[in-house]
Amino acid sequence: MPAYKARAISLKTKPFAEADKMVTIFSREYGKLRVLAKSARRVPSRLGGRVETFSYADYFIAKGRSMDIVSQCEILETFQSLREDGSALQTGLYFLKLIDAGTSEGQHNPELFDLLLKALYTLKFKKDPQLVEKRFEIAFMKLEGIYRDGVEPKLCLSEHMGVDLCRW
Repeated sequence: MPAYKARAISLKTKPFAEADKMVTIFSREYGKLRVLAKSARRVPSRLGGRVETFSYADYFIAKGRSMDIVSQCEILETFQSLREDGSALQTGLYFLKLIDAGTSEGQHNPELFDLLLKALYTLKFKKDPQLVEKRFEIAFMKLEGIYRDGVEPKLCLSEHMGVDLCRW
């Protein structure tokens, strides 16, 4: 079974089967990937906390028949301070949802990955979440080629993705 390494940010997790987690990660090299973390929901799991949302890590992934499987995970940054600050947490989750909704699986976009990572680090260092959010939205729209001067970013992004972002 061939394997590969991806330095990625965990966008979201959800339960899968009895004890596994389906993890959506966003990497610089491979774009958005859905991978399986076996036994990650068990209490003595070596992967459980490492694949949680916001985790920036080196993922060692084995190619599976129908789905790739996380075999190892080495944490680089947990962004714990975002989880402890309500407004930073809300803004960070908004970024992750925006990336998840705005990209398709396997879409290679290193500039977008760098933008997300920079925005999360900026939030970590206690910058104003509203200012970081506005800058992120504008930079995201410019990368996607949908930026229109004078138009509210959430409206433009909502139109582009077909999702009402004003409710997020």
